[in-house]
Amino acid sequence: MFKTKHDIGSPNYNLNTPKIPPKALPQSPPLTSPRSFSRAEHRSFTMLKPSLSGSISRAHTPKPSTPLPLKSILKGKTSPPRDSYESDGEIAAAKKGSRSNVYTVPNSPPQHAHLGPMKGPALNLHWKLLPYHPKRSKRFLHFDVAFPTHDIEFRQNSSYGVQRTSLSDADFDKSAADEKLVKMTINFQRGPFEWDIDVKRDKGIRVRDVFEAIYAAFDAPLTPHEKSLIPHHRRAVYEEAFRLRCKLAAGLPIVEQRKGWKRVDILLHETLFRGLTQPKSGGDWVLNLSGSVPVYDR
Repeated sequence: MFKTKHDIGSPNYNLNTPKIPPKALPQSPPLTSPRSFSRAEHRSFTMLKPSLSGSISRAHTPKPSTPLPLKSILKGKTSPPRDSYESDGEIAAAKKGSRSNVYTVPNSPPQHAHLGPMKGPALNLHWKLLPYHPKRSKRFLHFDVAFPTHDIEFRQNSSYGVQRTSLSDADFDKSAADEKLVKMTINFQRGPFEWDIDVKRDKGIRVRDVFEAIYAAFDAPLTPHEKSLIPHHRRAVYEEAFRLRCKLAAGLPIVEQRKGWKRVDILLHETLFRGLTQPKSGGDWVLNLSGSVPVYDR
């Protein structure tokens, strides 16, 4: 009907019928962009919805929802959430970094940690520094730590009595061990008293250095703290040992008495050197003293 009224060649054509002009259809927006997309822009562009009301507006990119964590095939463990934009390489690098943080070494030791000195290998000392034994020692060495080292001597029984021979410089200059030894620590303990004797020599410790260090350690005056450790009922015994030492000293007794008590007086009459022993291989050495000459069955 509509076609016969508007067609000029139709018998039903009506001159007064108005013509409706053709209306152009709206053009669709371009689907491609002149530049390349990044991974994030491509994701947001695919989620755009064009609007037909007038101009075409770009819809807001919705925030991607966090995917559910992957279920691990191991029992009792759950895989951490994985970001949508993380690649396999980024995840592997993150795991490697977290593991390295677990096994980091602290820059400083823990509080109240006790770090003892490292012990060296076991050494064989010269026979003069070891306890006397007839099968090992060449001669009996007499060393009274109450007197200077120049009084050290060899003693040997004979039909003419006790033969005494002073040590020569060659005897004193013997190496203290079969290998070069530049530092050694000697421990001594008697009752409440405990002292460490340090021997050092960069060119190598000699027998002389050990004897002189032992003498110097006991020739030192008693400190007020060390005096306070002496029981009151034992002071008379220590005073007697002190006066006897001053009487036997090379100098005037009155001069020695003015110097007061020394560490050697705490030893009473047990001042004879009986060699060094090493309870633990590579550990510190222990000084042995006694008051009588040892007797061995030959």
